[in-house]
Amino acid sequence: MKKWIFSIFVTAIVGIAIFFVESDKHVSVKEHHRADPADRFHEGQTGITRYRVSGEGKTVILIHAFNGYLESWDPNVSELVKAGFKVVTYDLWGRGLSDRPLINYELADFRIQLREIVELSGGGSVYLVGASFGSVVAADYALHYPDQVKKVVFIGPAGWPGDTGNEDAFLALPFFPDMIFGLFGRQIIEPIVEAYLHDPKAHQWAIDRWSEYASLPSFGRVALLTMRNSPVRDYTEGWSAFGSLNKPNIFIWGKQDISFPVENSIKAKLLVPNTKLIEVEDAAHWVNIENPRIVNGAIIDFFGL
Repeated sequence: MKKWIFSIFVTAIVGIAIFFVESDKHVSVKEHHRADPADRFHEGQTGITRYRVSGEGKTVILIHAFNGYLESWDPNVSELVKAGFKVVTYDLWGRGLSDRPLINYELADFRIQLREIVELSGGGSVYLVGASFGSVVAADYALHYPDQVKKVVFIGPAGWPGDTGNEDAFLALPFFPDMIFGLFGRQIIEPIVEAYLHDPKAHQWAIDRWSEYASLPSFGRVALLTMRNSPVRDYTEGWSAFGSLNKPNIFIWGKQDISFPVENSIKAKLLVPNTKLIEVEDAAHWVNIENPRIVNGAIIDFFGL
């Protein structure tokens, strides 16, 4: 019994140490990982963002998921470029090789980052594609800059509340969740990421790449703060406001999605009545990875040339 209590005590001390070390500094991680020659790094008002630009034509900006990263769009970029688009991908704050700044990770923080990406892409009109939480970022950006955004594609969109009472109560606790995520953030989230894929073994590269980035400093802090302060699980008001905007859009949903199940499309059609729904078989949350042929074709057809 004494050994058990001692182990808990040591774990708590380590967690406290990690929490204070990670919570009081801006972390830049690009030196922790060998960058690809195609990578570009922009130092903006909040920190350094990694991004890539491919092709020429209409500007299409791809915004990855909560647990995504720039390379999660690899199954899509080349086909969009072949179709005549300029494709821009980037890492959201705290993901991939973008900085882990000392911010609250509110939706406004991601909007400011996307604004800088739009400016880096040449400004003017853009076409947005969001995956999961990236869909929330895309919708929010369209609401704040409606004249800039021509059309939007939402892939496996987040922001549909379910039975999350216990999760919300846990996240609202002071200090304890910070310690747990500081110690075990990667281990907590890894099975969630695996469930993003209907057939994880067929796309092991996506999980392995996530694991690489999740091993970099401050991963747990960023994940926790984003869940606490951004509408990852409940963007109902935002979806309703976007629906009122009457901006051309489509939803693409994996029929085996267990993160935000396709049944949420019923709510989507009510809140965004001018939308079109595309359901994809044999695909879970990361639809663009599991069935890029359908996703790429839908994007190309919808955006046109």
